[in-house]
Parts: sequence; structure tokens; C-alpha cells
Amino acid sequence: MSQRSGSTVDQIRAMLPGMPAAQRALAELILADPAGVARTTILDLSERCGVSTGSITRLCRSLGLSGYAALRIALASDSPAPRRGTWDGEVGIDAEDDIDRVAEVVAHSVGRIVAEAVAHLDLTDVERAAKLIGSAGRVIMSGVGGSSTVASELQQRLYRIGVPVWAWSDPHVALTGIALTSPGDVLVLFSHSGRTEETIALATEARTRAVTTVAVTNDPSSPLAELADIALVTGVSQLGFQHEVALARYAQLAVVDLIYITVARTTLDRTTRSMAVTAEAVRGRRGSTR
Repeated sequence: MSQRSGSTVDQIRAMLPGMPAAQRALAELILADPAGVARTTILDLSERCGVSTGSITRLCRSLGLSGYAALRIALASDSPAPRRGTWDGEVGIDAEDDIDRVAEVVAHSVGRIVAEAVAHLDLTDVERAAKLIGSAGRVIMSGVGGSSTVASELQQRLYRIGVPVWAWSDPHVALTGIALTSPGDVLVLFSHSGRTEETIALATEARTRAVTTVAVTNDPSSPLAELADIALVTGVSQLGFQHEVALARYAQLAVVDLIYITVARTTLDRTTRSMAVTAEAVRGRRGSTR
């Protein structure tokens, strides 16, 4: 692979006159809106330009890049960085856009994040984690900040289907819970970065006991992923209107759905009984159905 020099946009502009017709429309779109292409999937770009995904990949390689993901990163690096803490930096939707445009961008961005998270996950590891959670004597979940709300979401779902599960946002309380665990119990930790100090401390403590640690994180090379027995890695990139907190939430909730449904399927008898009992318990509190 050739050594790259200069910006990717400059390389494309220099190569444009000699490009085959199939790549020229693609190159012109990149030159017109490099930041926009950096937020576009390969399938969407293929449709917009009327070229095959193979043509896009060949252009990437002619630029000395390993593939389309590398092109998106390069284009994002070439584009001016958004100012964090400002409207443009945090939202990425023009203030003049109407509500229809806002809804379109939100729906597309959330759908992309969920699809990308699921595509990166090792589903065999999801099944392993779900089976351990479903058979555990005790399950403890924890996260800090936004990740704590995701841990609580999974706790509420699993508790309803008979899993003995607790979710703690206070790391001291979570450490107390870990101290009371027994062999066969499971610790589930949520951290998008995988570098939250409090969460890493919980994983470190769990290693001193016969407790299986499941980490839900975005970075496979993070300290949390390395400490965990099972790392469920979402691996999504930050694109579109999403800032880091929202991005983490959607990716983590995709994992929550997968774990919950898989646990429910693998403990179907208990799930069926528990859902019937819990539904009956709150039936009179839901108001009139008339």
C-alpha cells in the first residue's frame, strides 16, 4: 500500500482527471461535501452516486486506504472539527431546519447507530452472557452517569422475568454487592468508553472472586474490555447529530434488548410464569381500559 501524503480531499482532487467514469461521480461528491460523506454509509453513498460498493472500495485503495471505514475517518479528520459545547458541535442540525428534517435526521442516525452496534457485536458472546445471567444466583449491574440508566433499564426488564438482579449507580454500594457474591454470580458493567475509573474498579474487584464479569463497551482495547470475562463490544463511530452521551445510550440499549430477549428465550418456562404473575400484580393499577 502506498504512503499517503497531504489531505484525502487534495489527493482526490489531484487524481480526478484520470479517474474512470464509475469513480468520477463519487469523487466529485466527496469534493463537494467531504464532511457529509464522512457521515454516510457505503450503501447510502453507493445509491447516491449510482456506483457499486466495489467501485467505492477500489477508490479507497487507490488513495492508500484499507477500505471505506478508513476513508470516512480520513474525511472526518480533514473536515474542520465541530466546536463542542456549541449548537453545531453538539447537535449538527441547522437551526433553520424544519421539524420534518429534524425527525428524518434523528430517525436515520438512531437507526444507523443501532444497526452498527448489532453488526459489531459477537452474537456468540451475547448468547454466552445471556445464559450465564439467566442461570445466576445473583446478578449485579452498574454504570456511571448515562450508563447507569441503561443498567437500570436492563435490571427492570430482567427482574420482571424472574432473574434475581440488582442495579447500582453508586460504586460503593456496587462494591458491597460484589463482596456478597458467590461462585456462579454475574457482574454486568456498562461503560461506553471502557475507561470510567469507578467501573474499572468494580471489574478489578470482581476478578478477585469467582464472579463472571460481562462488559458492555464500545472499545475492545479499553481497560474494561480487557478485565471482563465477556466483552460485548458495540464499536460504533460518532457520526451525525449524536454527541457522546446519546451515542452511548442507543448502542447500549441495543445490547440490552438482545440480552433481555435471549435470557427470556433460554428461561422460557420461568419467563412465562413470571410475566403472568407480574402482569396480574399491576393489573388493577393501570386504570380503566374502557
